[in-house]
Amino acid sequence: MDATVRNYSTTLRIIAVLLGAVLVANLFSIVTTFQQNAVARDRAVSYEARVQEAQALVDRQRNIILDLVTDYESAAYADPGIDRIAEQQLLAAEHQLVALQILAIQNGQIIELLSATP
Repeated sequence: MDATVRNYSTTLRIIAVLLGAVLVANLFSIVTTFQQNAVARDRAVSYEARVQEAQALVDRQRNIILDLVTDYESAAYADPGIDRIAEQQLLAAEHQLVALQILAIQNGQIIELLSATP
């Protein structure tokens, strides 16, 4: 009978240790999930701020592009000092470079937003 009690006692100790290990694993999982949720909330808040900044940048750049077209038309066609097509083409190339730089900035913003999506 003592051998049977010892076997039950050993078995119960093993079960208690295993249950303790499961409890520790579950607590670790709960803490990890809580931390991940906190990080996700922080990223979502910063993401909204970055989206608003990007929207403001796009609005400013849209105005710059519209002004760029107006500036080109006045510089290339309204200026009496520009009488050769080569001068008009040079002005067009300069304005196209500025427009391409604006597009590159916008693409960089888009990539940054997509890479940091919460």
